[in-house]
Amino acid sequence: MKEVRFRFKNFKVYQDAKKFCKFCRGIVKEYIEPIDKDLASQIKRALHSLVLNIAEGAADNSDVEFARFLGISIRSVYETVAGFDLAVLYELISDEINEKIEADAHELVKQLSAFRNSLKSD
Repeated sequence: MKEVRFRFKNFKVYQDAKKFCKFCRGIVKEYIEPIDKDLASQIKRALHSLVLNIAEGAADNSDVEFARFLGISIRSVYETVAGFDLAVLYELISDEINEKIEADAHELVKQLSAFRNSLKSD
């Protein structure tokens, strides 16, 4: 079995965040980017922040600091959801696509929150 040198790669929430990021980037590329490059860029930055903050937080030996980075990841999910909500408002994506994104985002926030709550707070 291959040795994993970076512990964040073992976290289910990291793997799920990557899947969410890839799925959402596909929607952005197909529906939003051709019409609104600024909104597309903002959503992609939020998606990257979601994944990258999980990894960055895992580098620290402090659970308190890791919890802070997981909180940033949660906020990035919220920003992503708001970006897609604007895309619905601007009629760039359908309600059905947005509902799938929101459902996946909700599950990811629950997972991130549970992980954050499992860390030592002192």
